[in-house]
Amino acid sequence: MIINGTPVATDLDLAAVQLRKDVVLRAQESVARLGLQRPALIEISWEGSSRPVQPSHDVLGTAPEELKGTVTRLPDACRQLPLHQLVVLGEPGTGKSVAALLLVRDMAEEPQPGDPVPVLMSLSSWRPAISMKDWLVRQIKQNSPTLTNRWKFGKNAAAKLFDAGMVMPVLDGLDELPEPLRARAVRSIDAVIRNGCWLLVTCRDDEYERTCRAGSHLTRAAVVELEAVGAEAAITYLKRSKVTGDERWNSVFDAMRGERESMPTQTMASPLMLYLAQKTYRASLTDPGELVSKARSPEDVEDALLNRYLPAVYTDDTSSRYKETRARRYLTLTARQMRRDGTVDFAWWQLNALLAGPLVGFAFGSVWGWFMEVLFSPALGMATGVLAGLGGWLAHALVRSDLKQVYVPERAVHGPKALLRRYALIGGATALAVAGATGASAGLWLSRVLEVAAPVAWHYGTIVGAASGAATLLGSAWGSYQVSRLWFWITGRLPRRPLSFLENAHERGVLRQIGAVYQFRHQRLLRQLGGGVAEKPSRSVYGKWNAEWQRWRPLLPVFASAVQVGSALCALALVSMMYDTTTQVDLSYHSGDRPGIRVDTSMCQSVNPCYGVPIWSWKLPRGSSRNTVWLPEILHGRSLRRWSGTIKADGCAGGAVKVTLALRDEAPVAFTLNDSAEAPMAELPQPARPQRQPVSLALRRLDSRPCSLLVEWTGPGLVDDGLEPARKRLGVRARAA
Repeated sequence: MIINGTPVATDLDLAAVQLRKDVVLRAQESVARLGLQRPALIEISWEGSSRPVQPSHDVLGTAPEELKGTVTRLPDACRQLPLHQLVVLGEPGTGKSVAALLLVRDMAEEPQPGDPVPVLMSLSSWRPAISMKDWLVRQIKQNSPTLTNRWKFGKNAAAKLFDAGMVMPVLDGLDELPEPLRARAVRSIDAVIRNGCWLLVTCRDDEYERTCRAGSHLTRAAVVELEAVGAEAAITYLKRSKVTGDERWNSVFDAMRGERESMPTQTMASPLMLYLAQKTYRASLTDPGELVSKARSPEDVEDALLNRYLPAVYTDDTSSRYKETRARRYLTLTARQMRRDGTVDFAWWQLNALLAGPLVGFAFGSVWGWFMEVLFSPALGMATGVLAGLGGWLAHALVRSDLKQVYVPERAVHGPKALLRRYALIGGATALAVAGATGASAGLWLSRVLEVAAPVAWHYGTIVGAASGAATLLGSAWGSYQVSRLWFWITGRLPRRPLSFLENAHERGVLRQIGAVYQFRHQRLLRQLGGGVAEKPSRSVYGKWNAEWQRWRPLLPVFASAVQVGSALCALALVSMMYDTTTQVDLSYHSGDRPGIRVDTSMCQSVNPCYGVPIWSWKLPRGSSRNTVWLPEILHGRSLRRWSGTIKADGCAGGAVKVTLALRDEAPVAFTLNDSAEAPMAELPQPARPQRQPVSLALRRLDSRPCSLLVEWTGPGLVDDGLEPARKRLGVRARAA
């Protein structure tokens, strides 16, 4: 701004100056950390792409195919292009991210008149939930947090800088977005970056071409491709790296000059391998000639050099957050988890300590084991705990074995941390639902079935519900991750926050991020860290849910917890069957009218062996009566509650019989049974003591029909109270059912 002929810096000018300072500092730190200029910069050439990805020449105002240069000339290329927008393509390992970093540093350190402030941004973190403009503004603030000082730079300084065209977004890693988002990201970038706004985007060549074929391309950006490092450029770089008079590299140089397809030439075509070569053989006692004499293939050369990759990335200086030895240990665990699961991707739900499964089982077993011990006995509590614990453990192993604890389709757009937060909410909601349902069920059962006082019933119901919810949360995808994370941290195999480490590894170029998962940028490094040669991936971190499951998609995130809770409840049901709530007491004939006896085997067709259902019968002519006395065979020490089975009368239309059931010292029970009628046997007025005293059945004909009436008792016997021990332990006196 000019006032009275004198230039005056506005708040926006001051903000741009501050942003440039912060960008320069961050870029210089990154360049120094990566050692890009020790001893010299690798000259990587580029030229206009011949792929079908270029916008119209009329739009660009130039012929992009004629563009050529090296990475140090990228700022000049952006300045010379009429629209100042560029896409840099390259194969894996050709230095796209380094090219973007160097452009940011050079343009920020030595700006030319009219240059905007370049800001490096990783596109892998963008998601459609936030508009592209808001995301760009947020990235500007992250690169320069001071801009949020409204007293110094005014309100919304970052947004105003972008709107004024004073910021050049340098968007690294378009290929690291999930494939369904790439086209959408390209369209959003093209819409928000208007004419006159500078831009640079990096992407793998094949991925960008596929995006363009899908109908989305940056309509105002020229496209160039990074080339492999030529033999002479590699030799020049290595010569600058050695001291005068050092002839150890001569045999390597001769091989590179003599044969275009020699192993050193193929290996040194990668900027990374070239950098590692000079770093590996910097000491005078090393022999770089072994790259020619001992290596049998380019792969052998790469393996030898990659041994120095992590020390080059994770330096031991005090500013490094992760030292090389720890970073190697953390990445080794990551690679081995991938090898164990047979995947090429790594997701946070793959972290699975051996402790996690038994701990989940122990949590489920403790809940139900304690509950059954309170109700019945320590022995039954132990049996229930073991079965419920095994059920929870096996369910965890089943879900874990096929990586089904998280449902994430390949087209998912969530990042790792966002997905972890989402599953924390899912796990918490599921745990609350299980706690409420289990606690209410236990409380109602205690109150209505065992007739426990309401305060006592809900006291135990609350404990069971809370413990079941905690066990469910522990068995959820989020809970298992937290258990595994803490165990690996305690044992020194992972940092306390693994996702922050993976994010840092992504920033350092060790990993690449695609949606919710990470991949090693260099597969040979993955093989080295994982031990041996990785087999062909047999599975994916994305669950193998077939088409018919897609309709249940909203329920799939709780699949793991449902399986674990269901397995524990099935184990509890099995124990309940072993300790049935009602047990029949058989009767043996003692005196009186002996009934006819037959066995109904109609239900034995598919069951072997089958003993059938006994049926006792009496025939009553007009005016007759019958009386039969039995003794209980085996008593279980529990109160008798009712007569078992059903009784029916048949064979004489209009006939009726009076049935009287009696236990000694107990009030008899009498009812009338009409012809062609069937009724359940009666309940006892109150629970009877389990004594081996005679019990009787009296039948008396009530009608005067001349025909005989047939009375049959199916499933004869008495039923005792299987829940009486629980009532006694809780201080409840049983009443009639």
